[in-house]
Amino acid sequence: MGTDPDAENGLELQRGGLLAGVERSGLLHEESFGVAGGQSSSMRSRVLDRTHSQNLVPDATRSLLQSREDHQEFVAWQEGGGEDQEQAESNGEAVSAPSGAKKYDQATIFGIDKRPFFPTVLIVSLLWSMCMTWLQSWVIADLFGGAFRCNTFFLVVYILTIGAALNTSLSNPGLMSEEQFRKWQDGQTSIPMRAHKHWLYRRPVQRFHQYCRWVTNCVGLRNHRSYMIMLLGFVTTAVADTIVDLILVPVHFVSGTWTAEFLCLLHLCYSIYFAWYSAPLLRQHTAFIMRNELTQEWKRDDYYVVVGPTGEKVAVTDLDAEDYNRLFDEFEYDSSRNPFDKGWVDNCISFWTRSRDDPDEWGEF
Repeated sequence: MGTDPDAENGLELQRGGLLAGVERSGLLHEESFGVAGGQSSSMRSRVLDRTHSQNLVPDATRSLLQSREDHQEFVAWQEGGGEDQEQAESNGEAVSAPSGAKKYDQATIFGIDKRPFFPTVLIVSLLWSMCMTWLQSWVIADLFGGAFRCNTFFLVVYILTIGAALNTSLSNPGLMSEEQFRKWQDGQTSIPMRAHKHWLYRRPVQRFHQYCRWVTNCVGLRNHRSYMIMLLGFVTTAVADTIVDLILVPVHFVSGTWTAEFLCLLHLCYSIYFAWYSAPLLRQHTAFIMRNELTQEWKRDDYYVVVGPTGEKVAVTDLDAEDYNRLFDEFEYDSSRNPFDKGWVDNCISFWTRSRDDPDEWGEF
């Protein structure tokens, strides 16, 4: 979706700039960890190996998020793996139009680009699940004499969830203003902190969080909150539907029709599946908010360290490729490296209350 007029399909971009220039810390001896020098190409290749995923559904055990690799798999699942073709984040460097059409290394369905199917499947499944509320209310009324409160609860939650999903998909994610963009191209100013140039738009997205293929739009300054409301709605409806169906299926089995029983059972399976994969997403992105960390920064390992044998800390970005892969699940978040982390309480308050509609707001918080 992402229907902003700045969207251009013909951007031949590469996934450069995955690493910011980080000085070697010199904290660890090379016999303890291989500290990389001139490592940008090896770092880029190893991160691409970790994040490139064409799977429609992650492995079921990944949803437990027991390791960093589980988190990485879920990030790749949200972004689409091959969709994640980005341009280097450069300060003041002009963005020129491509000479040819952008080519996607993306699987197709009967030769058709599969990307539009993701938001379609998402919205259709939510609408079907909302319609199933009618059957649930019919069964509840038949068993308990009334279902007004149940109907009201589900209707409100579904409307908020679908509305948040549409807003996340169709709204401006927080593009730089034209004036600011021209100054950046002319080298008169630098790109705002936390902004990122994504292939979907001509202008960089301020406070860029990530790209989400399920809404086919970037998540940034202007639609990050609606994205979180959408995830919260996913989990709320999935868990609530699962609980209701778990009660209705066995109770209605002896007195209901086979058609109604089959539909309730089918909806129960759908709700369990939806809850299994949406709850980890909410958990993952809630943790990002509590640390005031963006997915893009997490992918670059901006604020992560490994601890050496004697307790020294070294930036993950200073590891060579071999040690990076060997220690991948031992990376530790270091809040002192994140200048935006003010503590989880202040981070949450700022996320939900700070105005994002001011033209002078650049998302540098």
